[in-house]
Amino acid sequence: MSEKRALERQKKLIEILGLLHEGGQFEEAKAMFDESFSDIDVSEITSAERELIAGGLDPQEIQKLCTVHAAVFKGSIKDIHHSNYEHETPGHPVHTLKLENIVIRSLLKDELLPLFEKIVKGDLSLQNRLVSVLKDLYQIDTHYQRKEMLFFSYMEQYGITAPPQVMWGVDDDIREQIKKLIKEFSSPTFIINQLREPLMAMIDDIEEMIFKEEEIMVPMVLEVFSLEDWEEIAKNSMDIGFSFIPTPVNYKASEEAKKKSVENEPLRQIAIQESIKFSELQKQTISDKPTLPEDGLIELPTGNLNLKELKAMFEVLPVDLTIVDAEDKVRFYSEGPNRVFPRTTSVIGREVVNCHPPKSMHMVEQILKDFKSGEKNDAEFWINLGERRVYIRYFALRDESKNYLGCLEVTQDITKIQNLEGQKRLLD
Repeated sequence: MSEKRALERQKKLIEILGLLHEGGQFEEAKAMFDESFSDIDVSEITSAERELIAGGLDPQEIQKLCTVHAAVFKGSIKDIHHSNYEHETPGHPVHTLKLENIVIRSLLKDELLPLFEKIVKGDLSLQNRLVSVLKDLYQIDTHYQRKEMLFFSYMEQYGITAPPQVMWGVDDDIREQIKKLIKEFSSPTFIINQLREPLMAMIDDIEEMIFKEEEIMVPMVLEVFSLEDWEEIAKNSMDIGFSFIPTPVNYKASEEAKKKSVENEPLRQIAIQESIKFSELQKQTISDKPTLPEDGLIELPTGNLNLKELKAMFEVLPVDLTIVDAEDKVRFYSEGPNRVFPRTTSVIGREVVNCHPPKSMHMVEQILKDFKSGEKNDAEFWINLGERRVYIRYFALRDESKNYLGCLEVTQDITKIQNLEGQKRLLD
């Protein structure tokens, strides 16, 4: 495709999306699209959305119409998988994601909907079973966490910034919808007819997210991620876990795939350049691992520790530590055995605001702003996470001259602490 033709298509696509965001009718936008396009690349859609964001449109506004966007393009998205030589291999992160989506669809269509319709017809004995299915469905949280912590992290490194912001917001909406329905259906006085609409809305949102994952996100990342990226994502996926399926085999690229990836590298580089063309963020540099010998001493004001002792200390601390540098990028996290929130090495070098759901981004930005200005030196929050009580604190890091160095996040499960009574002495 010539550059002139590509620019014309881009302009038309922005016009169609702009029409939707200005309150235009779906039918009008769909007709404009069908008249101008027989097929479309995922990269064209994301580039148009980036242009709208660069022009001042709030990413959350794109999120609100994300489902409408998907409906406009559905059936016209062209297969452009230049690098999908092994993505259907068991253990490959894309294969795992699609396998989980198969179970999610089955859970919705084969269990949740039939149970609901039987309850509508008067079989109230199935109420507890329906609640159980909804609780099982909430395993989708882990499915989304892997996508948000790993897929999104690598997408951002390659300059693909708008889709993660939009999709994460929808993920959070779905999580809240499931939790609300669990609460509603658990009530002994629930009114079945009032729950049909929110239940159907949740099912539609989940199905649309599956479409976005498999038909928009996956083709996009297969274009730009390297085989090494996929191997690292597969490895880090083990730390987060899986939904609905047994732990898959660990993915390792075959020799044939490695040879084909060498042939495909020029196309991958073109795709990478396209992915960052309209983005304000450049590929982030991931910090190197420490090179200090394990028996080398680290001099501290109150003593000395070698690297092995320092690592052991972080592994047993009853708190989770994350350090963000002065440029708001994640530099370090501790590796305790029971982390409150999952972390993987792909988070290193990532903008910290992008490690949080869109709805809390502004809070993180405000904390960092107050730390940098010197207005505040700490902030604290406490939340309920299922049956656990979680205490989260942020501390500004400064040198002896009070220059801002970054931020320390300390997260602690304080459930057991809050339940302590009386006293227990050392000799008891």
